[in-house]
Amino acid sequence: MSGMFGKAAAVAAVATAAVALAGAPASAADTAYNTRSVWLDGVPRWSDADACTTRSMTLASGNYTWTQIWEGSRTPSRDLYLAAGTYTWTDCIRPQDGYYLQTSSLSKPGLDTAYLNDPVQHHFSQGTYTFGSLLDPHF
Repeated sequence: MSGMFGKAAAVAAVATAAVALAGAPASAADTAYNTRSVWLDGVPRWSDADACTTRSMTLASGNYTWTQIWEGSRTPSRDLYLAAGTYTWTDCIRPQDGYYLQTSSLSKPGLDTAYLNDPVQHHFSQGTYTFGSLLDPHF
């Protein structure tokens, strides 16, 4: 019986540590990522659903470089100042008629939403692709 309790306590300790780490703010110099892999049929249409990934993240105030990721590409980018707080970070692939567009947003209650939109019309054949964005702190 004590063996079962020991195992349960160890599992509880690991779960508690995982929850504590998940809510911790990004530390200085850590690049944060919001990415997803998605299967594309290669024949995008307006009526197709967007593919998105969203996360909540607590950030320290400071200057960041925000860069979109599409497979091996790291463009476009923009530098921005972000106030400290918890942000909702969303990246989407939006099917159009014959091509895909990528959009990214960062929102914090009480502030205007920041956008990073790639104007490039992406033409991809059927397959699995990774997209998203990264935030690189300048401190």
